[in-house]
Amino acid sequence: MEGDDLESRVNHFYGVVQQEIINFFTEEKDNNKYLSYARIQLLMQDLMDYLNSDGFYIFTKACQGGGNIRYLQEPKLFSFSVIPQMLSRSLLQLCQECTLLYSQLFDNIVCDMHFLLSVFEGIKEYDDFCGRLIGICERVYLSKEGPGRDIKNDIRCVIGRSDYMLDSPGGGPQSGRSGESGESGEMGEMGRSGRSQPGGQNCQVKQIEYNTISVAFGNLSSVLFEAHKSMLKQVYRECFPLEGEGQPLEKGLPQGEVRGGRPLKEVGSILEGKFKNDFLEGIVTCMKKCHEEYLTKTQPLQGNNKTVILSILHNEDLNSFDKYRTKYELNKMDISQKCLTIKELQLFYEKKKLFLNYPHETLAETLKRVKECQKELHEGKLAPGKLLLDLNAREYDPYECPNYMEHVLEVSVVYFRSLYSPDHFNETIWNVRELLEFSDAVKIPSVPYQLVGSKRIQMMLLDESILKKYLSLDLNKRKKSDKQIQHDMNLLQKTFALQVDPSLSQNEHIVSHAIREDHHYLLKPQREGGKNNLHGTDIREKLMLYYKPEERDKLSFYVLMQRLFPTPFTAVHCRTRVHPSGEATCDSSNTEKGAVGGNISGVQCVSKSHIVEFSPEQSISEISLFHNFVFCKNVNLLNEQKGYLVRTKNARENEGGAICGISSLDSFFL
Repeated sequence: MEGDDLESRVNHFYGVVQQEIINFFTEEKDNNKYLSYARIQLLMQDLMDYLNSDGFYIFTKACQGGGNIRYLQEPKLFSFSVIPQMLSRSLLQLCQECTLLYSQLFDNIVCDMHFLLSVFEGIKEYDDFCGRLIGICERVYLSKEGPGRDIKNDIRCVIGRSDYMLDSPGGGPQSGRSGESGESGEMGEMGRSGRSQPGGQNCQVKQIEYNTISVAFGNLSSVLFEAHKSMLKQVYRECFPLEGEGQPLEKGLPQGEVRGGRPLKEVGSILEGKFKNDFLEGIVTCMKKCHEEYLTKTQPLQGNNKTVILSILHNEDLNSFDKYRTKYELNKMDISQKCLTIKELQLFYEKKKLFLNYPHETLAETLKRVKECQKELHEGKLAPGKLLLDLNAREYDPYECPNYMEHVLEVSVVYFRSLYSPDHFNETIWNVRELLEFSDAVKIPSVPYQLVGSKRIQMMLLDESILKKYLSLDLNKRKKSDKQIQHDMNLLQKTFALQVDPSLSQNEHIVSHAIREDHHYLLKPQREGGKNNLHGTDIREKLMLYYKPEERDKLSFYVLMQRLFPTPFTAVHCRTRVHPSGEATCDSSNTEKGAVGGNISGVQCVSKSHIVEFSPEQSISEISLFHNFVFCKNVNLLNEQKGYLVRTKNARENEGGAICGISSLDSFFL
């Protein structure tokens, strides 16, 4: 039997299984051919058991213990979609090729600091957050008053994510289809059984945005990919022999290779290839590369074993299950990672336990200077230096110097899982952020790279002359051929959605259309983290500023983007929520149609706080590709697309948000 023929039959059978699982949640009567409703109920319990055993959780509340020890409690199962989406390989390949181009494009922009900052010149007055970031860039990289950093000679790294969605021409509210904006948790239909498949004639894939800071859920996404694969392997072992009655699968296969008509090894191999999600491998490889490059470029004060990666987290670190998998994988490679919340970071700084060691100083001299400093460390003139983290509880005493220095660590990499939103900052944290930027540590990302991931830069790339200029150099800063430049431009432009500055007169016709047809657009501010976009009548009200000359410039804070309209499909969401009475009693004998009891064995149980609910809904999705790249000087050290994130939500939702439960994590079946 030809491998392609077998794979096509596997794909066909998956469509059947997919529909039968949906039937369980949407049809009262059990008319399934392969999976009985009783079997599907057990399958759902197996799926939840798998996710429970592999820590597919977020926390619902953060608590502080004695001695300022941070601990968390009340984990709950993360929201997820029960069945993966069918996704064409050609669509995924297009997204991969485009994503990999952003490393050279963005690095060429970052190395042209004057251009980068000029893009934001007109909005500083209306966006204090952006203005503060620009100020740090100017003092660190363009200072005329003293030594600064040269971004071109630094180790530059991004652990990023490019988000895509399908769009169907002619779609929109008038066509009876729900529309979607471009923000967390939003992409188009990936192709369910019986629906139009991705990459078809009437579908176009469009990029929603590229995130250069604090990309989340990669590890949890990998867990769900594995859980879906495990579930489907069960189904195929039990049911695939029955597929294609009258067309025995064993024809042409050696005896013993099949059981009941199923080619076990071949089908297993096919399924393995359909669910690969190597996010953890990718992020660990990237961080390891940055750490090792730092050790090579910068001689550590106390040797390699006294260097650490510093990860900066939210104060309420509810996503620990996702983040700490990376930490423990690095630990297996003898690379330490310290995780501090924003509050903890501020405490270290205020107690003079986070500071720079300058090139002319020994460690002892630095410790002495820090101890004797009577004012805030930041009030002195900053200059490039090694970033040190002092874990000693007491003050430095030169008579106990050797023992004291044992607990002073040098930071090789700073990984930002926070500090991307104005509400993460106060004046002290702004000072800390500038200190970190001046340091020799590899910043993931640096402030220039944080800026290059903004909506405004992505809007500017629609200008063909700008796109051509910054695509003209390859990964190692060598001039490309005109043919290659045009090829790369054409590739990216396939995924560009309309984005304009609504404050400019040349865009008046688009602004006017958006006021009349607000459901075809959204307004995106220069913010990360979701729930910031304006929709519907809010767009119309804000855009009316265009006709007030004295206030029109305020619109430069936003990007006006076309709204994408993916075709909705049926997805079954599994969500946890707080039970109204505070406790939930589960009994499978009383389970209503479409619900799966928490105790399928029939034994009554009582659990605290949360219950699990399954809900079939018309949904839309976004597929995101994780992208890791590292540069040093003019050399590209790493450029990999590793790992995926699929977020699915109710088609009526404007905004996304996986943490708050609007979007469910999902996977795809290639």
